Amino acid sequence: MRLSDEKARRLTRLVWRDRAKRFLPLVLVAALLFAAVAYFTELSIGLVDRIVAVQQHPGAIVNVKQTSPRGSVVLVHLQDGRDVEAFSSSRIAPHSGERVLINEARHASGRSTYEIARLVD
Repeated sequence: MRLSDEKARRLTRLVWRDRAKRFLPLVLVAALLFAAVAYFTELSIGLVDRIVAVQQHPGAIVNVKQTSPRGSVVLVHLQDGRDVEAFSSSRIAPHSGERVLINEARHASGRSTYEIARLVD
């Protein structure tokens, strides 16, 4: 039994309408979730204290304050006379008296952070 052209078109429309009713809500929910994730990601990126400038300073380690498997916090005396706390991401803890090169990162908020770049021979 063959359908007439009009009935075939109506049946096709009904099938597509049924498919749209089933999948359109899922697509809308996925789009809303994506928009929410994008919004909150952009919001959190805007709150990051960006690094404006980085300078390197030579210095010597005065004291190792804290060690952990992830790194160490050390007190460093820089050549310009300042004493600063610096983070060493090396798994091997540095020793007092070692000469190091420090990266001083200045942030947009005015804060400065210090990290040991490398040991100097």
